[in-house]
Amino acid sequence: MAACGGKTTPAPPSTETPSGESIIGTERLGWDQRAADAAELATFRYAIYVDGVRSDFADVTCAPTPAATGFACSGRLPAMSTGAHTLELTAFVVDGATVLESIRSPPLRVIVTGPTRSSGASAAVWQNGSIIETKDGARLRLDLVTDGLDDPTDLAFAPDGRMFVAERKGRVRVMRDGRLQSQPALALDDVSTAGDGGLLGLALDPRFERTHFVYAVYTTPSRSGGAAFVLARFREAADTLADRAIFLDDIRASPTRAAAVVRFGADGKLYAAFDAADSARLAGDLASFNGKVLRMNADGSTPDDQAAATPVYSDEHRSPRGFDWQPATGALWIADGGPEESARLSAVIAEPGQRRRGTVQATYELPAPTGASAVAFYRNDRVPALRDNLLIAANEGRDILRIRFDSQNPARVVATERLLNNRVGSVRVVASGPDGAIYFCTPNALARLVPW
Repeated sequence: MAACGGKTTPAPPSTETPSGESIIGTERLGWDQRAADAAELATFRYAIYVDGVRSDFADVTCAPTPAATGFACSGRLPAMSTGAHTLELTAFVVDGATVLESIRSPPLRVIVTGPTRSSGASAAVWQNGSIIETKDGARLRLDLVTDGLDDPTDLAFAPDGRMFVAERKGRVRVMRDGRLQSQPALALDDVSTAGDGGLLGLALDPRFERTHFVYAVYTTPSRSGGAAFVLARFREAADTLADRAIFLDDIRASPTRAAAVVRFGADGKLYAAFDAADSARLAGDLASFNGKVLRMNADGSTPDDQAAATPVYSDEHRSPRGFDWQPATGALWIADGGPEESARLSAVIAEPGQRRRGTVQATYELPAPTGASAVAFYRNDRVPALRDNLLIAANEGRDILRIRFDSQNPARVVATERLLNNRVGSVRVVASGPDGAIYFCTPNALARLVPW
């Protein structure tokens, strides 16, 4: 197909999957891509239309050498609801600010017979670019950043603009210059996803530009049976994580709903929280790390100012799903899961004095259904109405729960609001981006809310 400037867009790929074939929705779609050589092939990108709705085709891989019909390529299908769908492929190149896209491939009819493991709306059928308005008049636009993710569980921002995305099955994916890299930065081979475990959290060293350290918490098969938590550190180089150093391991995990969080605080210390392994006794036992928030130095050692020379900072947390520090007070707000996905917020404040130990100063029962899976305070002035609000990824509520606090008494919750209520399916991750956008993950995609 001829294009401006003498350039041509690549011919539409020919798909290999028969029309009308029944699929379960987790397959990869294959095609033969014509290209002069591997160098030209590397300039091509691909989009998939599901029932006429376009999204970038993610996780595409191609053979290094061509066959008679072209280079064999394949890409991960986006999540789709059960039933019949029409798929069309295009290839495109980006020439400066211009996107040169081929004509679409012949329509491919598929019938999805069963849902994938992750429930929720497909990114391919989102109303990308739609506008939502908060109760106090803030207008936000929904933008799809990328799909093709596989059950994302956490998100971390690097100072150079990259994003690191954790996937439950043990992969860490890198977003660079707006594109999801095809090769994972990390693929753990000892992760266990039993009881909703797996790779659960990521945190970047505050001195990442110098150290390139990335911290992760995940579950592995326990030496005594069941699953156990591991807290490890990796070193990043060229979008690859290696040189694993294990700080903690063999901490029992809940067999029904494993939950753990890792973050760095404003004090430069590493904080990690682990569930109580469904044991009220362990939650209150200061000799156990279960049901606790730990505070450590970046090398895994215990800070000198910790009370009783132990890293235990706070206890009695049954199933910590996320935590973040309130900008106005420095209090650590923790979303703690409970029976039937109910959840509560706890504000933990360090006791005054030389030795550090946090105590719960306030609690708040979250409205059901929530099923909290992540929390983040919005710290940017780009959306003034949301400044210092707490955002909760509501997996069961299928939204982002907005928590507003009393400006005169920041420990008091004055209002809640559900954002994206049922528009995108379950929300697994939420984060306040350095650019002022609110980033969030669904079971298969990364998206953001930006002011409009």
